[in-house]
Amino acid sequence: MTDSAIMGEPFRIGSCLKRAITTFGANFISFNLLGLTVIVPGLILVSLLFGVVFASVFLGIQAPNATPPDIGALHFGTFAIVWVTMLSLQYLLTAVIVFGALRYLQGQKAGYGACMAQGIRRLIPIVIIAVVSTILMAIGFFLLFVPGIIIALMICLAIPVLMVENPGSLGSLSRSRALTKGYRWHLLGLFLLAFVVTALVSAVVLLPLHLLTLVSESFSVVGAIAHLLIQFFTTVFLAVVLAVAYHDLRVAKEGVSTAQLAAVFD
Repeated sequence: MTDSAIMGEPFRIGSCLKRAITTFGANFISFNLLGLTVIVPGLILVSLLFGVVFASVFLGIQAPNATPPDIGALHFGTFAIVWVTMLSLQYLLTAVIVFGALRYLQGQKAGYGACMAQGIRRLIPIVIIAVVSTILMAIGFFLLFVPGIIIALMICLAIPVLMVENPGSLGSLSRSRALTKGYRWHLLGLFLLAFVVTALVSAVVLLPLHLLTLVSESFSVVGAIAHLLIQFFTTVFLAVVLAVAYHDLRVAKEGVSTAQLAAVFD
């Protein structure tokens, strides 16, 4: 069991990151298995979708006297479906990890089925949060970049809010804005430090493989697989960081305990 924050304890970047690393390490197999369960079906669905689209285009072109398919419309429609699907799966992954992380912080083990059930039962608001959040951040980054960072920090805890407090999709975005107020610089520091940690781990693992690739091309496949795995582990780890950040902010700002946070899942 990891160290739970004491009720009313100040939000500290180092303590939060340490709890996140401990939580991720203690649940490495279960969390990554959950991640694979969420991501792999999505990748299969996307591959099938591309296959169907391109097969339709090919058959439409080859068919005699057939009206040529609108390639632009097909590309846009395919991109839109793939974008929403992959985005939603990433946010669903965050949701199921939030459940598991909070249970672990309480001193319990969340079952595989329970984690998936908690995410799936809130799937529709998760999709709405995923789409709205991405559009808002895109607008902010398009304007002057800095507004995009501010918006991202304001709404970064919407999924943990949804999983614990369940105020709905828009309510979760609003609640995240209120919860992060006064702590956005702390959160920025936390996320930057988390990225540094993941970058160092990635360098330690991938640099030797890259050097081996220079010696023999046969190591290139191993390096590519390792790179994909590192990216996947990083995604899962950052979901844990979000969960612990939400937990520690509730403790610091509102004086709730870990048991009170996790009790909503009982």
